Parts: sequence; structure tokens; C-alpha cells
Amino acid sequence: MSRPKGTGKPSDVEQARKRLVDARPFLEAAKLPDAPDVVATCAIHAAIAASDAITCHALGERSNDGTLVSAVDLLRQVDAKLATALKRALDRKTQAGDESVDISAADAASCLKWAGQLNRFGAGFAEASPTPHACVPLSSSGRNRRPMASQTRSSSPGQRWP
Repeated sequence: MSRPKGTGKPSDVEQARKRLVDARPFLEAAKLPDAPDVVATCAIHAAIAASDAITCHALGERSNDGTLVSAVDLLRQVDAKLATALKRALDRKTQAGDESVDISAADAASCLKWAGQLNRFGAGFAEASPTPHACVPLSSSGRNRRPMASQTRSSSPGQRWP
């Protein structure tokens, strides 16, 4: 089963690092205001940027569609729990940013929690992988090659990746 063309953008480790740099200020800004919509919106942007960093590093590509559906699909290839966290945050994006009814403080706090999970996982790449060993280059056909298990997962059973 293949994804539709145009949903991914080839990326490298340097782009992954830049997206993680983008994610951190959003996460910090989300912790400052007392307005749930601002907290949730900043947290959601932090989650998206961290997700991009994770998939850039692990898969060699990041989401490139406006709906962000492919961001969840790509992240699921790396870690299903993180993909669920991103999906939950994205489900609140319209309400937090576009609707006149404020998002609840509890939902804003949840968005912040999910963004924190994604940012911590993304930061693990920067610490654990200073070289691009986990980045998967595009093959000559333009399709991404799948990483071998040794390139993407810890070899110790029960140990969390990275």
C-alpha cells in the first residue's frame, strides 16, 4: 500500500534539527499565557514541528500536505503512541485557532502534554544521533527505502527508542 504522491517532502538530519529548534519556542510560549486557545495553538504547532523533526530524522521525510493527515501517517511508522498524541492535538486545532468558543483549559493542558511528549522524543534524536545514521535517503526511484530495524530501534528488548 503506497501513500498518494505529494504528501511527503524529502528531508535530512539538518532539517530535522531545524524543525526541532522551531518546536521548542512554540512549546515554551504555550506555557506562558493564561488563554487556553493560545496555549493549545502554540502547543499544537510545537507538536507539528516536533513530529516533522522525528520523521525527518527517522524516515528522511516530513509531512507536506495542508491537512496534516500525512504527518500522523508518517509518525505512525516511527511510533504509534506518538502518532496518537499528534492526532489528538490536531483534532483540537480548528477549535483552538479558528472558532469563537474557547477550547477548555483541560483540552489546552492535554495539547501541552502531547506536545511535550513529541518534543522530548524529538530531543532524544539530537542527543542520541549526532550523525545522520537513522536518516533514510530517497532511492533512485524517488521512493523512500525502509530503514532496517537496527537503524531505527534500540536493540535491547523493552528499551524505548531512540
